[in-house]
Amino acid sequence: MESKAEEQALVERAQQGDREAVAAIYRLYADRLYRQVIYPCVPNAAMAEDILKETFVTMLEQIHRYRWDPSRGLFPWLATIARNRGLDRHRKRIRHDRLNGSYREHLDVLASLSSTPDKVLEEQEEQGILKEQVRSCLDQLNERYRAVLEMRMFQELSREECAEQLDIRVATLDVVYFRALKAFKKVWEKQHVTSAG
Repeated sequence: MESKAEEQALVERAQQGDREAVAAIYRLYADRLYRQVIYPCVPNAAMAEDILKETFVTMLEQIHRYRWDPSRGLFPWLATIARNRGLDRHRKRIRHDRLNGSYREHLDVLASLSSTPDKVLEEQEEQGILKEQVRSCLDQLNERYRAVLEMRMFQELSREECAEQLDIRVATLDVVYFRALKAFKKVWEKQHVTSAG
């Protein structure tokens, strides 16, 4: 384990764009982040490895903002990034499940059928219709809700990136995103669930 002074020197070098310092930070903390922070919170090793990569990509993007804290060192900051990346993955799965909820069964039936050319064309047509239906619902939302859903779901931007683009705090973004999902669900159910009943 590096001393605090050595660790601080690595951080300062990384902030100046020193690739060797970044590699040293990775060697110093990757295994610990994986074992202690990421892997215990996700369903499989492949996702944990993806989150570890995303953690260090985010570290590279944000290292210039980091302020050295001699009492804590770098690990707590990296652990926070890793947890946020994990939460983003979890929220992505939730929103995917929510949006797919009312039409997923139909697509699953299509996917389980033998993939004859006719079935492939039918599935592609179904997906095209589905995209149009989602777009139609998004078009009925107010501009702010539509923007946050498009950024999070289609552009797959992080919470921090979305908040920065909308010029709001991350906590405010979470509230807007939650309300946008509720608004989308209400429009979807009005257009598709009610009409199907």
